Amino acid sequence: MRSFNIEAMFGGILALVVLSVAVYAAANTRFGNGDGSSTTGSTTTTVSSGGAPTLTAVSGQDLVCQCYDEAFQLAGRAQVLSPEYRTGFEQCRARGGVSGGDAWTAGWNARLSAKPYEASCRAYKRRR
Repeated sequence: MRSFNIEAMFGGILALVVLSVAVYAAANTRFGNGDGSSTTGSTTTTVSSGGAPTLTAVSGQDLVCQCYDEAFQLAGRAQVLSPEYRTGFEQCRARGGVSGGDAWTAGWNARLSAKPYEASCRAYKRRR
């Protein structure tokens, strides 16, 4: 009987810890679109309240360059495992296919390279 009580006690403590982590995560998660929108040149990027970029089609804007430029800017303020990186990559891949995903990755890597001042979408397109 005594071992059953100890197991039940530790099981109850574990359940409370898991429940408290779930409540904390739910309380600190923001859902829905934010109203923050910024325009840079002819590229429009909407940032949700969670900070994830949302690419918006702009007439005359090359999607490959848009993905490259947004990833280049995001690399300065986020990490590769962040939800912002994943969201941006998935959007570029969905809208631009493999070339959109490749442009996102190239823009991200260009910012983190030893010579980010030499990086541009035009240079990326020449190398392709």
